[in-house]
Amino acid sequence: MAKIYTRREVKRRRINYKIFAGIYDFLGAIAGIVVIIACAFLLTALINWIVRDGQASFASLWGIFQDAIIIPK
Repeated sequence: MAKIYTRREVKRRRINYKIFAGIYDFLGAIAGIVVIIACAFLLTALINWIVRDGQASFASLWGIFQDAIIIPK
């Protein structure tokens, strides 16, 4: 048999549901901010790595290019 709730019980349950929904929304927003910050740090590290690797690679290629252009006497 279905349980019968009074208006006061229904109102209390609805308020509790709204409170818990608000808490989970807040925690979700905080978790989202943490993930965004972590992604920003990882993206910054990736860009720095690409720049350093590119400089090293092009320095090596520039040395090879100069050796090929300059004819020793």
